[in-house]
Formats: sequence, C-alpha cells, structure tokens
Amino acid sequence: MASDAAVDPADSTLREVDHRVKNNLQMIASLIQLQCRRTEDETVRAALRTVLGRVGAVATVHRRLFQGDPGLFEAADFLRDLTADMAGQAGRDDIQIALDLEAVTLPAASGAPFALIANELLDNALRHAFPPQHGGRIAVGLAPQGGGCRLTIADDGAGLGGRADGFGLTVVRLLCRQLHAELALEDARPGLRVTLTVPRRDAG
Repeated sequence: MASDAAVDPADSTLREVDHRVKNNLQMIASLIQLQCRRTEDETVRAALRTVLGRVGAVATVHRRLFQGDPGLFEAADFLRDLTADMAGQAGRDDIQIALDLEAVTLPAASGAPFALIANELLDNALRHAFPPQHGGRIAVGLAPQGGGCRLTIADDGAGLGGRADGFGLTVVRLLCRQLHAELALEDARPGLRVTLTVPRRDAG
C-alpha cells in the first residue's frame, strides 16, 4: 500500500548530501588516524593530530547544521561541543575551561570558518599556554555584537611569546579574511586574550 505522505525531493536530496558528507569526513579522519599510527616521527604525529582536530571541527559543524535548520549555525552549541571534545583529548586535568556563551546564530556558510578559527585558538591555548604540571584557566566567551558576534578565548598562562607567528594563527588570519572578521591578540599579563569580531552576514 502506498504511503499517503509524499516524499519531498528536496528533503531526500538534503539527506543524501548529509549522508555522503558524513561518510567522507569519517573516511578522511580514518586515513589520518591510520597514517598517524604508522608514523614514528613525533613531530609528524603531532601535525597529523592537529589536522585531525580540524577535520573534527568541520564534522561537528556538519552535525550541528543537520540537527536544526541547515541554513543556520548555532555557534554557542558548537562551542560547547568543541570545548568538551578538546578538553577530553588534551588529557589535562590541571586546565580548567570556563564557558560564558550567549546564543548566537550565524549563516551556515560562516559555520566552517568560524569553527576552524575556534578550534585553532583553543588548541593554541591548550598546547602552548601551560607547561606540563603547571595548569591554569581558559575562559571562552561568546556574545552577539552588531548583528554579528564576538568570540573571546583568554588564558592565564605563559602569555603571547612566540604564538603570534605560529602556523595555527596564520590559518586563523586567512579564515578571518573569509569572514571579514577582525582578530585582536592582547598580552593579558598573565596570559593571552584573543578576540574575534565577526560582522553581520545575511543568510543565503
């Protein structure tokens, strides 16, 4: 007996795209993990783990988009997922991550670059702010601003040091251009405060 409910072709196509993207991201992550296990050079392994984190950030964005309106990106929900994942992966019980997140909705097209920026900044703090056995606190804040938003990631660790010239921050600056966003780094004494200001961008 045929179903009375008609199948929406657009919905069916969207689900197919969701399935394919999810599978592709899982395949990429599996290949990176495999290469990481087969590599003995710790420098290369660290670089591969960083790339894996970036893939994971994009996968989290994708999952969040398809949990709600696929045209919108809920930034606060994403940041909660990201910080929980990265804190667990870091294995640093001596680092406290405090969240102060207000609801912010961005166009879906801004989701991936925003996620990658947040991933790089938090990874930077977790890996470089605190030496082994000397933990501290990382504060992650998100607030609406002028139709866009303001993301702040601040730590009370070692300060700016050489972090301003790292590859991760080079990636962040390139992604900021894509979002037409402003990035500010401030030596907080102690620690480093990084502020990302994303302007309003209409969905569509």
